[in-house]
Order: sequence, then C-alpha cells, then structure tokens
Amino acid sequence: MEYLALPLALRDGYLSRASLHDSISYSIALILSTHPGQLDFDPGFGCIIWDKEYSDLHASNKADIRSSLRNAIDMYEKRLYNVYVSFTHSSGSNTSGLGMVVKVTGNYREADEEKDFSESFMLG
Repeated sequence: MEYLALPLALRDGYLSRASLHDSISYSIALILSTHPGQLDFDPGFGCIIWDKEYSDLHASNKADIRSSLRNAIDMYEKRLYNVYVSFTHSSGSNTSGLGMVVKVTGNYREADEEKDFSESFMLG
C-alpha cells in the first residue's frame, strides 16, 4: 500500500509517497500540532497540549498530559498500537518553541510483520 507524504506537494504530476513508518510519523505530527476545535470537520482532532501553560509542561507530574496525548494518538492513528508517550527537555542552542520533545513509541504491522515505531517530535 502507498501512503502520501506531507506536506502534499505535486511534483512531476504526482504526489510524493511515503513509507508506512513515515506516514504514521506525519499523522502523529499533525495530531500534536493541531489544537482541538481547529478543524471544522472533526472538532475533536488534535491534542490538549496547546491548552496547557508552559509551567505545566515542565511540572514534575506530566501523567495527565501524557495520557491525553496517548488517547489522541490512539483515537486518530489506528495503525499504531501499544502507544507510549514520554517527554524530554530539549537541550542545545537550536531549540525553538517550548523546548520540549514528545517521544512516541509503539508497534505497527506491515506485511504481516510487527514492527517497532519510535519517533521524537519537537513542540512549538
């Protein structure tokens, strides 16, 4: 099965294609970057991270935020299962945004084979 790459860009009369892993990664990035209510056709799409204060993201108890992100991924990215979400503080001079990284791990099936998924997403 072929998947479309994001952003959608027409090149030589064709839309770019992506692997299943990359398609899942694009989908999660879209979920993480969308505020609930932003899309008229599905007001529930997105995650609550954008409703939180900066201090909430750096608080020692991030269980509610992790749970909310995991639930959003479970609801809108059905190809990924056994989802685990964690946060790390981004270090380095190239950091922009909130300085937080969301790491998403889980499993997916491709050609009747279970594969591991692990990807990190910069917030902000």
